[in-house]
Amino acid sequence: MNIMCGVLNQTEGEVFVNGISLRENPVEAKKFIGFLPQKPPLYADFTVDEYLVYCAQLRHMDSKSIRAAVDCAKEKCGIMHYSKRLISNLSGGYQQRVGIARALAVNPEFIVCDEPISALDVSIQSQVVNMLEDMQHEMGLTYLFIAHDLSVVRHISHRIGVMYLGTMVELAESYELNRHPLHPYTKTLLSAVPVPDPQVSRSRQRIVLEGDIPSPMNPPSGCRFHTRCPYATEKCKQVVPTFKEYEKGHWVACHLLEE
Repeated sequence: MNIMCGVLNQTEGEVFVNGISLRENPVEAKKFIGFLPQKPPLYADFTVDEYLVYCAQLRHMDSKSIRAAVDCAKEKCGIMHYSKRLISNLSGGYQQRVGIARALAVNPEFIVCDEPISALDVSIQSQVVNMLEDMQHEMGLTYLFIAHDLSVVRHISHRIGVMYLGTMVELAESYELNRHPLHPYTKTLLSAVPVPDPQVSRSRQRIVLEGDIPSPMNPPSGCRFHTRCPYATEKCKQVVPTFKEYEKGHWVACHLLEE
């Protein structure tokens, strides 16, 4: 699966899926994509079966393909026995399973997961993450997993991109980024991740940022992080840093690394 994104400004951009523009040819591009939001827009008065069939029909799939895709999605998500249940009668965890089945029911190669577990209890979160991982291995899926919980991101992701005010500041393989973060904002985020080992936790230094987060619609000049960065210089305030590869596969946008 080849995904390319380009940002034009704060509210517009371009996304190509396998070389197909999502903006210029949305019907064709969406054949590859499933979407799993934080709280799926479930139809509470639909049964699980009715809802999944309805969502698959929106992709203009034929009846035979819809039935096969829906049954496969229900089986993968462990909700085969809930087919005739009203969605409103399901628990939050099972409603999210229906949301995952909705994403799978269109036979995607790529699924956008936008904060898919943040609204769930911790015990349910682990179940959903493990299910997503199993499906990834079994079905060869690619995920774009958007989250604020870096412990979850580290667990499920092979490659991590860190964004600040809508701009990518660091991109690297998961192990590399956690072992050797280069951007000050990434270091700050990782310092806040809880560590289960008490001795290691006591020896770690928590980085605390000062100041308020600027508006993403009216970002500061230069590096967007400079208003909160403890290492900011005059150059950071005036010049936008270039997103460059400083180590193999490790990209960063920071003037401090240029010195």
